Amino acid sequence: MKRVKILYIHVGRSSFVKKDIAILSDSFDLSESYFNLRSKRQLPFSLIKQFFFLLFNIWRFRGVVVQFAGYHSYLPTIFGKLTGKKVVIILGGTDTVSFPSIQYGCFYNQKLAGFTRRSLKKSTLLLPVSETLVKYAYTYSDDDFEYQGYLAHAPDVSTPYEVIYNGYSASKWYIAEPKEKNSFLTVAADLGSRFGVKLKGIDLILTIAPRFPEYTFYIVGGTKLSQELPKNVTAIENMSHDKLVEFVSDKQFYLQLSMSEGFPNSLCEAMLSGCIPIVSGVGAMPEIVGDLGYILQRKDEKQLESIIKSAVTNSGSTDLNAIRSRIENDFSLERREKLLTNAIAAHLKN
Repeated sequence: MKRVKILYIHVGRSSFVKKDIAILSDSFDLSESYFNLRSKRQLPFSLIKQFFFLLFNIWRFRGVVVQFAGYHSYLPTIFGKLTGKKVVIILGGTDTVSFPSIQYGCFYNQKLAGFTRRSLKKSTLLLPVSETLVKYAYTYSDDDFEYQGYLAHAPDVSTPYEVIYNGYSASKWYIAEPKEKNSFLTVAADLGSRFGVKLKGIDLILTIAPRFPEYTFYIVGGTKLSQELPKNVTAIENMSHDKLVEFVSDKQFYLQLSMSEGFPNSLCEAMLSGCIPIVSGVGAMPEIVGDLGYILQRKDEKQLESIIKSAVTNSGSTDLNAIRSRIENDFSLERREKLLTNAIAAHLKN
């Protein structure tokens, strides 16, 4: 049987993009299109290039799938409307929020917010990775909006949506024995950006670490930090996925103290490695962790200090296999494969 042709547009081959390309390539005749967003100077050229590509090629596809909303999703939705093609946008997090306090999120930048809002309105289906990307009460900090999610910033969007969680394969990840006692790990990208340190909660880690001099804190991606680090904080360069598997496996705790997250890969992969999760109460993280970890409900140093003490005290009775099974059973790659493929196939038929 001839497979349906779709166009898949992304801004970089991140791990989750690679996963979705592999998933969709199994069921569709997929063509991949990269949109260069590496610099603001490049943006006009990228838009012009995309315009002419769509002008001459949109007719070849039954539909278009775009990873994230933003500048790169606008023209596909315009061409979709003009030609009657379905346009599906997968929402990941940044494209649904605004945090003026750290100048972060697609809805923070007025121009980008316009492209994002119009894309969401003109698309035919939205696939957020968490219900919190649609709308939820934000209580972690008082410095920004009381609600986050695209409907909090673009309430006039009426495009239908379906929540499909990210998915993970447990085969690579393993629980090392023994674990490095009292070791705390966080994996963070973009720490050299204007918002990276506060966005990923690194400021909290650097504040709290000196209070526990006998514990070791590792920050993968931390070599981009410009400030002096406490003696018990080790900054490590970003590493390949294969090396990360081994490095994460023997760490005891995983910290994800972000101000904003969608459905974070690093947290789920750390849980597959049996790391006890300590997370901020934002995005999908409380749902991911459930009752198998610790949730920092407010951005508060004293509360975090208390949580770390409790986590270390109770670590001996923590079931690491249950933490792993939480991801393996509830957020499997097979589940995402089935739901994502079915949702797009059904949408293209209508």
